[in-house]
Amino acid sequence: MVPVPDTPTPTPLVIITATLPPTQTPRPSATAEPPTPTVAVAPVEGQTISQLNVRSAPSAESNLLGSIPLATSVQIVGKDPNSGWWLIAYPESPTGTGWVTAQFVQASNTQDIPVVSGNAGGTANSAETGNAPVAEAGPTIEAGSAAVASPAPTMVLATAFPDGDSTQSPAVSITLSKSSVRSFNYSSDISTPEGDAEDWVQFTLDGQFGQQTTVAVILNCSGSSPLSVELIQNTSHLQSWDEIACGQPSQLQLYLYAGSPYYLRLTPAQGNNPINYIAYTVTVQLSQ
Repeated sequence: MVPVPDTPTPTPLVIITATLPPTQTPRPSATAEPPTPTVAVAPVEGQTISQLNVRSAPSAESNLLGSIPLATSVQIVGKDPNSGWWLIAYPESPTGTGWVTAQFVQASNTQDIPVVSGNAGGTANSAETGNAPVAEAGPTIEAGSAAVASPAPTMVLATAFPDGDSTQSPAVSITLSKSSVRSFNYSSDISTPEGDAEDWVQFTLDGQFGQQTTVAVILNCSGSSPLSVELIQNTSHLQSWDEIACGQPSQLQLYLYAGSPYYLRLTPAQGNNPINYIAYTVTVQLSQ
């Protein structure tokens, strides 16, 4: 009998099915929301009650852009956070706007005037605090565990821009009258030995020639030296106040007469500073 070989058990066939990676369903992209529309605020009309300087920032020590006469209509487009300065339309400025002190502008419905940045009126001086002499100390830089001091402070010295006023062409000329204009204000700056060394303010008293009138002169100033004031009439020196301290208001009580104009000559008192700089506001008013 011939032996029959064992029949091999067949190896089961294994079928491998390739699994494709899942299809990535793109997510919808976020739709950007439209920006909130800015509501434009209409300018507020105002009128100056004094000759005013227009400045590049809300500070009496910032760059002088020009001046506006008494009783001039202005358009107010902004204010500083303290509401002490108005930003007005001023075409003579490179930015088209400038800052004036709010107390010398009459205006109504000012509650909606927007607060704007102090640099909106133009470019301020290199020292952020304005024209006054300032020691600019840089920050301290941390380097590891050691504190490295910044370079030494740099003193920035201010000078007043020469405005060319004189007795023949005073910075302001006003007639005071008990029936109309009882007071006026004038703001400017002066400096020596460089810059504008003196300012001339002229006023005349209305009334019968020789009539006595009591006049108050109120001075506010800031800067690196005291303020000197002279009272002059018909080229005659009547009185002087040599060193009026800045930092607080000073009032002079004068007994004057109707007729010829009076002049106030304002200069910095000579000090030991390289530059004697003063920013000031003078108010001349008839006493009650």
